[in-house]
Amino acid sequence: MTSTGRDVTADTTRDISPVPAATAGLRTSRGETTISPVVVERIATKAATEVDGVGGVVRTGLGRLLPWVAGDSSAQAAADVYEDTVEVDLTVNVRYPEPVRRVTSDVRDRVIERLGTLTGLTATEVNIMVDELVVERRDGRRRVE
Repeated sequence: MTSTGRDVTADTTRDISPVPAATAGLRTSRGETTISPVVVERIATKAATEVDGVGGVVRTGLGRLLPWVAGDSSAQAAADVYEDTVEVDLTVNVRYPEPVRRVTSDVRDRVIERLGTLTGLTATEVNIMVDELVVERRDGRRRVE
Protein backbone atom coordinates (compact mmCIF):
# COMPACT_ATOMS: atom_id res chain seq x y z
CA MET A 1 0.00 0.00 0.00
CA THR A 2 1.39 3.37 -0.96
CA SER A 3 0.89 6.54 0.99
CA THR A 4 -0.86 9.45 -0.70
CA GLY A 5 0.63 11.92 1.73
CA ARG A 6 -2.81 12.89 3.00
CA ASP A 7 -4.02 12.05 6.47
CA VAL A 8 -7.27 10.19 6.01
CA THR A 9 -9.19 9.50 9.20
CA ALA A 10 -12.43 7.62 9.12
CA ASP A 11 -15.07 8.55 11.64
CA THR A 12 -15.97 5.22 13.19
CA THR A 13 -17.79 6.67 16.17
CA ARG A 14 -21.52 6.97 16.32
CA ASP A 15 -23.92 8.33 18.84
CA ILE A 16 -25.53 5.32 20.50
CA SER A 17 -27.49 7.21 23.12
CA PRO A 18 -31.19 6.66 22.53
CA VAL A 19 -33.37 9.52 21.43
CA PRO A 20 -36.28 9.93 23.84
CA ALA A 21 -39.62 9.13 22.31
CA ALA A 22 -43.03 10.02 23.62
CA THR A 23 -43.90 6.35 23.26
CA ALA A 24 -42.17 3.11 22.44
CA GLY A 25 -43.32 1.42 19.30
CA LEU A 26 -43.22 -1.87 17.50
CA ARG A 27 -43.69 -1.62 13.77
CA THR A 28 -44.59 -4.70 11.75
CA SER A 29 -46.02 -5.30 8.30
CA ARG A 30 -49.48 -5.58 9.89
CA GLY A 31 -49.38 -2.32 11.86
CA GLU A 32 -47.78 -0.48 14.72
CA THR A 33 -48.04 -1.02 18.47
CA THR A 34 -47.39 1.95 20.73
CA ILE A 35 -46.57 1.70 24.46
CA SER A 36 -47.17 4.85 26.48
CA PRO A 37 -44.91 5.81 29.42
CA VAL A 38 -48.02 5.65 31.64
CA VAL A 39 -48.34 1.94 30.85
CA VAL A 40 -44.69 1.38 31.76
CA GLU A 41 -45.17 3.32 35.00
CA ARG A 42 -48.20 1.24 35.99
CA ILE A 43 -46.40 -2.03 35.27
CA ALA A 44 -43.37 -0.89 37.29
CA THR A 45 -45.58 0.22 40.20
CA LYS A 46 -47.51 -3.05 40.23
CA ALA A 47 -44.30 -5.10 39.98
CA ALA A 48 -42.78 -3.20 42.91
CA THR A 49 -45.81 -3.86 45.11
CA GLU A 50 -45.53 -7.60 44.39
CA VAL A 51 -42.22 -7.73 46.30
CA ASP A 52 -42.24 -8.81 49.96
CA GLY A 53 -41.21 -5.93 52.18
CA VAL A 54 -42.75 -3.15 50.10
CA GLY A 55 -45.66 -1.51 51.86
CA GLY A 56 -47.35 1.56 53.20
CA VAL A 57 -48.57 4.68 51.48
CA VAL A 58 -46.28 6.93 49.48
CA ARG A 59 -47.33 10.51 50.04
CA THR A 60 -45.89 13.13 47.74
CA GLY A 61 -46.78 16.72 46.96
CA LEU A 62 -50.38 17.48 47.84
CA GLY A 63 -50.78 14.04 49.40
CA ARG A 64 -48.34 15.00 52.17
CA LEU A 65 -50.46 18.01 53.06
CA LEU A 66 -53.86 16.41 52.44
CA PRO A 67 -53.53 12.67 53.20
CA TRP A 68 -57.06 11.91 52.00
CA VAL A 69 -56.00 13.00 48.49
CA ALA A 70 -53.29 10.33 48.18
CA GLY A 71 -54.21 6.87 47.00
CA ASP A 72 -53.29 3.70 48.87
CA SER A 73 -50.19 2.92 46.84
CA SER A 74 -46.93 1.65 48.25
CA ALA A 75 -44.97 2.58 45.12
CA GLN A 76 -44.94 5.30 42.49
CA ALA A 77 -43.05 5.36 39.21
CA ALA A 78 -41.92 7.72 36.47
CA ALA A 79 -40.63 6.34 33.17
CA ASP A 80 -38.61 7.60 30.22
CA VAL A 81 -39.41 5.40 27.25
CA TYR A 82 -37.04 5.14 24.30
CA GLU A 83 -37.15 3.05 21.12
CA ASP A 84 -36.48 -0.37 22.71
CA THR A 85 -35.44 0.58 26.24
CA VAL A 86 -36.87 2.26 29.30
CA GLU A 87 -35.51 4.02 32.37
CA VAL A 88 -37.65 3.96 35.51
CA ASP A 89 -37.56 6.02 38.70
CA LEU A 90 -39.44 4.37 41.57
CA THR A 91 -40.39 5.62 45.00
CA VAL A 92 -41.26 2.88 47.48
CA ASN A 93 -41.89 2.41 51.16
CA VAL A 94 -40.23 -0.46 52.96
CA ARG A 95 -41.83 -2.27 55.88
CA TYR A 96 -39.75 -2.12 59.03
CA PRO A 97 -37.64 -4.18 59.90
CA GLU A 98 -37.12 -5.57 56.37
CA PRO A 99 -33.56 -5.14 55.02
CA VAL A 100 -33.74 -2.14 52.69
CA ARG A 101 -30.92 -3.33 50.42
CA ARG A 102 -32.56 -6.72 49.86
CA VAL A 103 -36.00 -5.25 49.27
CA THR A 104 -34.74 -2.69 46.73
CA SER A 105 -32.66 -5.32 44.93
CA ASP A 106 -35.72 -7.58 44.70
CA VAL A 107 -37.83 -4.65 43.47
CA ARG A 108 -35.27 -3.81 40.76
CA ASP A 109 -35.12 -7.44 39.58
CA ARG A 110 -38.91 -7.77 39.55
CA VAL A 111 -39.47 -4.52 37.63
CA ILE A 112 -36.87 -5.43 34.99
CA GLU A 113 -38.38 -8.90 34.57
CA ARG A 114 -42.02 -7.72 34.36
CA LEU A 115 -41.27 -4.88 31.93
CA GLY A 116 -39.39 -7.27 29.66
CA THR A 117 -42.13 -9.89 29.79
CA LEU A 118 -45.11 -7.57 29.37
CA THR A 119 -43.75 -4.92 26.98
CA GLY A 120 -40.64 -6.36 25.37
CA LEU A 121 -38.72 -3.27 26.51
CA THR A 122 -35.35 -3.57 28.20
CA ALA A 123 -35.06 -1.64 31.45
CA THR A 124 -31.57 -0.16 31.30
CA GLU A 125 -31.94 1.75 34.55
CA VAL A 126 -34.22 1.30 37.57
CA ASN A 127 -33.56 3.97 40.20
CA ILE A 128 -35.22 3.41 43.56
CA MET A 129 -35.82 5.92 46.31
CA VAL A 130 -36.99 4.60 49.67
CA ASP A 131 -39.26 7.32 50.96
CA GLU A 132 -40.36 5.91 54.31
CA LEU A 133 -40.07 2.94 56.63
CA VAL A 134 -43.54 1.71 57.55
CA VAL A 135 -44.18 -0.03 60.87
CA GLU A 136 -47.15 -2.36 61.24
CA ARG A 137 -48.90 -1.63 64.53
CA ARG A 138 -50.34 -4.44 66.60
CA ASP A 139 -53.88 -3.34 65.78
CA GLY A 140 -53.12 -3.89 62.06
CA ARG A 141 -52.88 -0.20 61.20
CA ARG A 142 -49.72 1.29 59.75
CA ARG A 143 -47.66 4.14 61.05
CA VAL A 144 -44.74 5.80 59.33
CA GLU A 145 -41.35 6.24 60.99
